[in-house]
Amino acid sequence: MRLFYRLFKSTLTLYLVLATASVLASTYQPFLWKVQYQRATVYLAGSIHALTEDFYPLPTAYESAFNESDRLAVELDPQALDPYRSAQIVRQKMWLPEGVTLERFLSDAHLKQLKELAKHNGSSYEQMLKLRPWMLVEQLTQAQLAQGDYQADLGVDLHFLTLAKEKGLPILELETLSQQINAIADAPFQAQLAMLETSLDQYEDQDYMGEMVEYWRTAKPDELYQFVYEDVLTTPALKPMMEALLDKRNRHMADIIGLYLSQAPSRPLTTFVVVGALHLSGPNSVIKLLEQKGYYVEPLFTAQ
Repeated sequence: MRLFYRLFKSTLTLYLVLATASVLASTYQPFLWKVQYQRATVYLAGSIHALTEDFYPLPTAYESAFNESDRLAVELDPQALDPYRSAQIVRQKMWLPEGVTLERFLSDAHLKQLKELAKHNGSSYEQMLKLRPWMLVEQLTQAQLAQGDYQADLGVDLHFLTLAKEKGLPILELETLSQQINAIADAPFQAQLAMLETSLDQYEDQDYMGEMVEYWRTAKPDELYQFVYEDVLTTPALKPMMEALLDKRNRHMADIIGLYLSQAPSRPLTTFVVVGALHLSGPNSVIKLLEQKGYYVEPLFTAQ
């Protein structure tokens, strides 16, 4: 489940993070980098997409970088989506073929768990069995989020989207909703199934979320990546999902950010980019890809 929480960010999925005021009383660093090339500057901020008020105010480095910026770039602006068109995109990818159900693929124990969850959430068990695994994982995630107090409107990305709209800044999007949905919905079926089984196995276990947010809060990108990658080491069938949701999307994001840097206008232009923290973590991160393109990427946090 930790893989899904950290990799799949869309208007369909919010991210749950667990923390307490006592945790926040210790060191709080910006998950933030700076890239400069010719007359262009890009700030790269890692987002946790649902937080509590305890996380605010953010470290001053975030606000300073944002206030220097001429525009904001995010993965996707959920407030700009057409609800009807969004629903169409999801419906095209959510159902198994006619006559096929998850009963064919899941163990008796997992089916029993699904039935109990359906009863608890007031859902139709028969309809759940007709969903493609990725969509059922989404529903499980929503059910977990409904049990918590963490709010998407307190996420880092929406925080800066709100500020940008208040200031009248241009807002750029790195992806479309179709690209985000396809990243998970078009992943190999066995990888989706492995994610569903992992999600069911971890459904009652929320302890790992506190550790994940701690890696973000203390700006430890390598540790964050390794923590999430444990699921892949334990369940190798998840690897295609990691590649689809992270590596492939990172390459696309790095290409777009490279354009922000290389296509400088006649005046200096600064872009504040906010993406999920895991996109800035690990060996195939946006940071590493920009470095491979020849850019110097400066961390704005203190290495620990």
